[in-house]
Amino acid sequence: MKRKTGQVSVTPIIINEKLGDFFIDIAKLVFAGVVLSTLLDITSDKLLVLLLGIGATIGLMLLGFKFYKNKGGK
Repeated sequence: MKRKTGQVSVTPIIINEKLGDFFIDIAKLVFAGVVLSTLLDITSDKLLVLLLGIGATIGLMLLGFKFYKNKGGK
């Protein structure tokens, strides 16, 4: 029976990196949507849209950075 010592699995690192990219891209899209909707006056309640958009952007970015932080293979 062979033992595998000193080998690190590459799959979790790749998945975490891709998930981090995904959430950061979604955060950018949400931010762009908020800015465009505010500039184009699509909605009547601008403050609510801005607060929700900024909150979603920050939340998604933090989630994306959390996946990048776990990229080390923990």
